[in-house]
Parts: sequence; structure tokens; C-alpha cells
Amino acid sequence: MDLSRFICLICLVVSTLAYAETPLEDYPGLEVVDTRHDDTLSSRRLILGSLKKINNLLEPERVKYITGTRGSMTAFIPNERRTDTVKKFYRDQLRILGEILFECRGRTCGSSNYWANTVFGASILYGPEQFQHYILAKLKNGDYIAVYVAMRGTRKLYVHVETTTTRKSGRRVARYIYQTSDAAVTAARKILAEGGVTLHLVVHQGLKEYEGMDDAVSRSLNMGGEIRKRLADRDQVVVHGLGGLAPDDALSADRIELLVIRR
Repeated sequence: MDLSRFICLICLVVSTLAYAETPLEDYPGLEVVDTRHDDTLSSRRLILGSLKKINNLLEPERVKYITGTRGSMTAFIPNERRTDTVKKFYRDQLRILGEILFECRGRTCGSSNYWANTVFGASILYGPEQFQHYILAKLKNGDYIAVYVAMRGTRKLYVHVETTTTRKSGRRVARYIYQTSDAAVTAARKILAEGGVTLHLVVHQGLKEYEGMDDAVSRSLNMGGEIRKRLADRDQVVVHGLGGLAPDDALSADRIELLVIRR
């Protein structure tokens, strides 16, 4: 074996070991092209909805934020041209290991460019939108796995598997973001029904023309108060009105966040 082939073999072994934490079996013939791991406990975004234009910005319909670490693997599948087959291979495993929270296929997922570059930071995944699949599942151990299957214009098929490991502590925090009061109320009712939670209702509303910051904060508090009145377990709900005090370039200015602290 020449030196270059030996080095490639070592790199492949190291990549495989770095990604050994996932419980998923690899697709037959898979060739790992990139692995990443971030051991920092920080806020991680999970996508639970297709991409839509919200206030002229392309954003997922629904997202969830959790605290955890994240590892990923991107791989080329050389002897396969059927994205449906690859999707089914991983989906069947995820159904056994846990619960599928969201999935989409083809153009219903939205912009392939957004998924490849903004969500996963892997431009090699970019391709025709009709050949993409996305699945997010929560495992029985509390971790989350996202699988994205894509075929490039060259008909090369790739899979990206991303594992988010949650904080192992007595108190767990999750954050949900909604664009309407009705959606926030529906979600809040389900969360409160689980029991053992404190729900912080955070309302963001951007400044209107000729409006001061105090007015925007007041509008946010009023909206939060109205939402709280619609909840049966309102004693477990704390309302915060921020107006435009905490902008986030990655999200629309007007939004309702549910910060859930589970005891």
C-alpha cells in the first residue's frame, strides 16, 4: 500500500471513530467526507417545520432551541441514485430508536440552498430541491438526530446525519418560537399539561414608525397578558414583554417565545 492510500485509510478510520456516538447504522458503501463535533454546551436550533418566507425572510415555520452538544457526519453514497431508498433506510431506524418529530420531502422542504448552507453549513449538500429529504427524531434517551438526504445536480447522492446531545442535568431548558398568538397558545397548553414546568412567555415586537421603545415594550406586555389569560394553568406562566430590546437577526422581529424550564 502506498503512503497516500495509507493516509486516506487512517483519515477514514479517525472520521468514523469521531462519529461513533450515533446509534444509526451507516448506509452500505457510504464514504465519509466530513465529520464535526462541538463539545460546547450551548443553544442548538432544531428545525420542526418547512421553510417559509416570514416578513420577507426565509425561515423555518417552527424551531426549537435546546442546550447541548452537537456532532455531525456528511457522507457520499457512490452506488446509489434513489434518495427515497436512503431516506427509508434511516427513517426505519429512527422509528425504532425514538419518535419522528418532523419530516419533509422534495420542494415541500423549501430551499435546498438554505438547508445546505445555512442549516448544516455543508455546501456539498446543495442540489435540486425535488431530490431532498429531511427527518428530525427524538430518541428514547433524549437526544435528537436530524437526517438530510440530497442529490446534487451531478447526480451524486449525499447524506448528512446530525446528533444533538442534550444537557444531562436535573433542570432542562427548551425554547420554542412562534409567529402567532394562536400557535403559541396551542403549544403552551400542551406543555403545561405535562406538569412540572415553569413557562416563560417572551413577546418581541419591533418598533413601529414614530413609536418609542416604551410603547413597543408595553404592546409586548399586553399581548403576553392576553395570551396568559387563555391558559388554564396560568400560575405557572411568567410574562415578559421585550418590544424591540432583544433583536435577533436570525429570526423575525415580531415573535413569541416559550422558554420552558422543566424541574
